[in-house]
Amino acid sequence: MVVRAISSPIIALSASRFTIEDYARAREKYQPHKIKILFVAESPPSSGGYFYFSETIGKDHLFRETMKALDLWPVSRPLRRGVDKRPLLERFRSNGFFLIDTCELPVDKLSTTERMTAVRRGAVGLASRVRRLNPAHIIVVKNTVFRPVCQALEREGLGRRILNKTSLPFPSHGNQKKFRNNLRQMIMRQAQS
Repeated sequence: MVVRAISSPIIALSASRFTIEDYARAREKYQPHKIKILFVAESPPSSGGYFYFSETIGKDHLFRETMKALDLWPVSRPLRRGVDKRPLLERFRSNGFFLIDTCELPVDKLSTTERMTAVRRGAVGLASRVRRLNPAHIIVVKNTVFRPVCQALEREGLGRRILNKTSLPFPSHGNQKKFRNNLRQMIMRQAQS
């Protein structure tokens, strides 16, 4: 199912060589039957290193650090360009994990104002998508989406499913270790409850 969450002017500014349908096809291959934890991120990256694409491009920050945090890839081992991600994505899915984006097209190259407008619009449509996915728990990744996503999910009656009460930083620019540690703690707390 494809939901257009952002308006045409924003989409035009966020030129991407991939379409919403490209991202949806890649993502849907790895949707678990029952979602234990749904990760909500900002958007696919303009670099082309989308979480669900089958091969790494070398800039797959979110994928790499998520796999390391979940012990699906060794922390000390680099995840270089050209790694086949499919076995890792299968394990991610088999654990009941799934990731979606607030905005269905890249917003990382937009101006701050345009980016925040796209995120707010994306969050509105996101709530109904999350309701249909019916995850047991939700983790919101990145400061730029934390507040709008949490507010939209709370309005939809899904606020109690959100595991993080503060923003989980995006795992780049020195935040890799903090991301991994915080994510591990959330997963462990959820497993113990």
